[in-house]
Amino acid sequence: MATTAFTTVFITAFLAIVGCLAVLAHRLLPAMILTLAMAGALAPTPAAAQGRTAPPAELKQITNDLYFFYEFAGSNAVFMVTDEGVLVIDTRTHPRPGQALLDMIRKVTDKPIKWVINSHFHGDHHFGNAPFKSAGATFVAQAETARIMQHVQAKEMARRIEGFKSQGLDPNEVKLILADVTFDHNMTIKLGGREVRLMYLGPGQQAGDTFVAFPHARALFTPGAFGKRSMPNMAFTPSVDSWVRLLEQVAAMDVDRILPAHGDVANRADVKELAAMLADEYATVKDAVGKGLSVDDAIKTLTFPQYKDWRNYNRLAGEIRALYELIQTGKRSYLD
Repeated sequence: MATTAFTTVFITAFLAIVGCLAVLAHRLLPAMILTLAMAGALAPTPAAAQGRTAPPAELKQITNDLYFFYEFAGSNAVFMVTDEGVLVIDTRTHPRPGQALLDMIRKVTDKPIKWVINSHFHGDHHFGNAPFKSAGATFVAQAETARIMQHVQAKEMARRIEGFKSQGLDPNEVKLILADVTFDHNMTIKLGGREVRLMYLGPGQQAGDTFVAFPHARALFTPGAFGKRSMPNMAFTPSVDSWVRLLEQVAAMDVDRILPAHGDVANRADVKELAAMLADEYATVKDAVGKGLSVDDAIKTLTFPQYKDWRNYNRLAGEIRALYELIQTGKRSYLD
């Protein structure tokens, strides 16, 4: 009898605890989901999670002096080698991958690292700055990029902690390295007889998006605003319409190669394709909001099967939540 009574009391207490947890989850889960959605992809979305095997990272020589480091499951970098020195765009996600990039450059040239351009505020493009700072580089960023880098540093670290752990990287090694030089709209860097043009065309994926033209190579580096057949993080843009217009402007530029911050080497037709996808996704979600569809119902019904083979399609639910926030509030909570 004593055992039966004890069992009854235990089961009753257990069910009460489960009930409390269910209520707590009901109250907290929506906020947790929204927070995760606004943060978006931390480090790169693992290729395995996208149903594909990631190709190995590789260094591609674009011209005799221009190199493109491509990593499908991570962030890319570009560097230009001249007799006077080296110019680098973006430094990867952590000082150790940043050092690996620097070591890669050293296998190509022993010329000094003169300039580093940070193309936008996402940590996976500038948390590798420290080794390049030690190498004596001068850092450049658009004024809004420099401001946001400092403003969201804690959030950028927080959303990458698990990625660091999974790669065996120590978060304490990351140091915020801010720009030595900032610009508003345009800046030209002359190095070793080459001219490199930095352009801010207005907010795309986010304020501060910096495009870098290499006229001699007929090549253009693009920030997070463009990735070939890749569904971008929608949590930061102040205007999808402006983003689409920006991409249309880029697609009209007289260049042969697009070197994106994510994804492989592309061309202007690929830029037009992304602009069309963004316009389609935004119009569809905006229509759902206008019809009074809840965000959860939108996620269930708006599957966009035409993009199922695109990189980051597995993040679609988060992108829909981010668009709902923009359309319903006009705000970007991640940047508060």
